[in-house]
Amino acid sequence: MKRFNYYLGLMFMLVFMTACHEEFDQPPVYIPIADAVPNMTIAEFKAKHWQESANYVDTVTEDEVIHGWVTANDVSNNIFKTIYISDGTSSLSISVNQNELYKKYRIGQEIVLPMKGHYVGKATGQMYVAAPYNYVNYNTGAVTLECLNMSSDELESLVQFNKLPDPSKVDTIDVKISDFQDKFDAETLLKYQGMLVRFRDVEITEADGATTYADPGSSAINRTIKDVDGKELIMRNSRSADFATEALPLGRHDIVGILGFYQTGSPMWQFYVRTIEDVIGEGKKGTKTLPYSVSEAIEAGNISMKSWIEGYIVGAVGPAATTVTSNSDIEWQMPSTLDNTIVIADSPDCKDFSKCIVVPLPQGSIFRTEANLRDNTNTYQAPIKVMGIVAPYMGMTGIVENTGTREEYVLDVAFVKLSEDFASGVPGNWTNLKVSGSKVWEKATFNSEVYVNVTGYRGSNPPYDIWLITPKLDIKNAPSKVFNFDSQVNNYGNIVLQVYLMNTNDPRTATVKVKLNPVLPKRPSSNYSGWVNSGDIDLSEWADGEYYIGFNYYAPNDPDNQYTTWCLDNVTFGMGNPDNRADFETMGTPKGQIGTYTSDKGWVASNSYLFAGGASNNNPYFQFIGLISEDGNKYATAPTINGKVGAAGTITSPVISGGMKKLTFSYGAPFSDKLLSFRVDVKQNGNVVQSWTESQDNAVRYQVYTFSRTCNVSGDFTIEITNLCPSNTSTNKDRVSIWNLIWDK
Repeated sequence: MKRFNYYLGLMFMLVFMTACHEEFDQPPVYIPIADAVPNMTIAEFKAKHWQESANYVDTVTEDEVIHGWVTANDVSNNIFKTIYISDGTSSLSISVNQNELYKKYRIGQEIVLPMKGHYVGKATGQMYVAAPYNYVNYNTGAVTLECLNMSSDELESLVQFNKLPDPSKVDTIDVKISDFQDKFDAETLLKYQGMLVRFRDVEITEADGATTYADPGSSAINRTIKDVDGKELIMRNSRSADFATEALPLGRHDIVGILGFYQTGSPMWQFYVRTIEDVIGEGKKGTKTLPYSVSEAIEAGNISMKSWIEGYIVGAVGPAATTVTSNSDIEWQMPSTLDNTIVIADSPDCKDFSKCIVVPLPQGSIFRTEANLRDNTNTYQAPIKVMGIVAPYMGMTGIVENTGTREEYVLDVAFVKLSEDFASGVPGNWTNLKVSGSKVWEKATFNSEVYVNVTGYRGSNPPYDIWLITPKLDIKNAPSKVFNFDSQVNNYGNIVLQVYLMNTNDPRTATVKVKLNPVLPKRPSSNYSGWVNSGDIDLSEWADGEYYIGFNYYAPNDPDNQYTTWCLDNVTFGMGNPDNRADFETMGTPKGQIGTYTSDKGWVASNSYLFAGGASNNNPYFQFIGLISEDGNKYATAPTINGKVGAAGTITSPVISGGMKKLTFSYGAPFSDKLLSFRVDVKQNGNVVQSWTESQDNAVRYQVYTFSRTCNVSGDFTIEITNLCPSNTSTNKDRVSIWNLIWDK
């Protein structure tokens, strides 16, 4: 009863108080006002105290007052013990030995800094407002970020708050990676260091639906953002970030964050997002991992930024069509008449030109070599991804501004020939698989030699189970069943590179997984071994179909072994014996003048020019000659026989052993000559045993023609090619370039 009476009395008292005071008084809002008045901009302050050294400390001795609004803090833990401010003229970092700065230094909070008696400096190239305790008190002679970290008390004594936080004062600056990348002059560094920037329509290249922002075992990890121009920038993510375990988003995004700088050896720009909300949007299509479909690209009509489109190769534009107006203008089969276009659709069975996109294949490119339907039996109805700009072409929707490099297309076919020197790193049609651990195979360069390598050094989350896997290899139809590569190893650890033949490009799902036995280098006593060739690995035992070759680096959770580095280069398959190819490339430097040219192996071109493939048509280099068929990365050389009566050009081989079953080469007109005619003689002991005449009565300049004949010659023989001078004139005429001459035994 007493407790009830107590509660009843309390209730009446509350009612009485409510009746007397209908509204409570609110405490006044405290709005801080800074005493100091800014007298210079951040841009002026930075320029005044700038030194070229990457590490230094400078004391402010004059009455210099700056101000700025907080643009970034440690709210997500991706930025560590640092706040960034900007006044619209420039930005500045403040390094503080304190966590949870975001609780007081909120985005949009204006702060005023009377700098007299305080410090400014750089650590690893980044400029900071800071307090150099170790540097001043212990005279270490070295400046590091730890030296520049001011204490929370130091920060409190320096900073004056001015008004309440106003996020509207914080704005991003739209930039392109090319604005600053590879630029390290003072003007660029002063302008961009610490700036809150926005990149539009960029992708995170590691995004695959599973890879996360950071790995648990590393303090920070580099991811890469790439813009539509192919420029790349390191994005640093901390394992402590509250979004570290989130999957990287697919597609293109606008990304906001702080632009930082780091220099201990080579200088580099790097980038930090403040929170996961800085990656804006659901992800627009157009990346390799989130490409447009053909129908989406057709509907868009024009996509002015470089984008990826995926589909199936269903045909090529016919030779008579300059504008496609009907289905009859497309050759819906292989082989096609020409090699300069492919047509792609969403379905491999499509035969409706209105549902297709035409893709021009750049002259002389590896893209044309591998994808065209005239020369490749396995590309018809094959899946393909192509990067370029979507725009009208030949009356259809087209993909233009693709230069034909391996980085600009992915063709899912089985290769009968493969030649990879990794000049551009790991190609897009190879599989770079990280089963466990943080490392992958990467491009490396030493003494101008470009290759790929892998190591567990400075990695995280061991063990390291890392695979580099070739595209699909058509062993059944390959002209040669031989696989070959070069490798190199350093002197740390005992990890041995393993090489496997598999029936899928994922060792976890392969039902055929056969360990091969290549020749590998032994661990040296110091530094690196020399490059060692694997020897010819005969794959004819698996000539029943299509397989992959996987290079596996496995290092357990053992630091002594994780430092092993393996290097890989010059991977080839199906190339056969190089002795079965005319070595025109050793005839010397291409020249646009008639003469006699002799190769290292004894091939002689007389009354001939010596031309070669090139990026443009500029005598003696011509686009249509293109690349070495077995290499795919180097331009071919083409002796060019003259058609002048009385001085007809000839190409003559040395004596060749082992017989011949087929002879093939490419030829074409480097000039505007319409009549081409030549004779090919196969001789034994000076007698002609096989002879063919090849002619073009209305040759198209820069058109590639193919000579291909089967024969049955055994023993030793020679090959002789003679211009038949069809115009019957005493001037230089009817000139024929010949390249990529190969014979099969």
